[in-house]
Amino acid sequence: MKQPTPLSLGRLAGVGFTLVGNVVVGLLLGLLAYKYAHWSWAVPVGVLLGFVSGFVSMMRQLTAE
Repeated sequence: MKQPTPLSLGRLAGVGFTLVGNVVVGLLLGLLAYKYAHWSWAVPVGVLLGFVSGFVSMMRQLTAE
């Protein structure tokens, strides 16, 4: 069985930045939908979708070899 290698600080920082970036993009898209479509629920849904997409991306990056 192959021994796991420790994650580098740069790789972890990139993963964290990706997660935060996805949440910010979801927030901005939610704010745009709220402003132009007048959907009051668009901001929380945008943040939630940004977090889910960031978490999926984080898991893919951390489990990749």
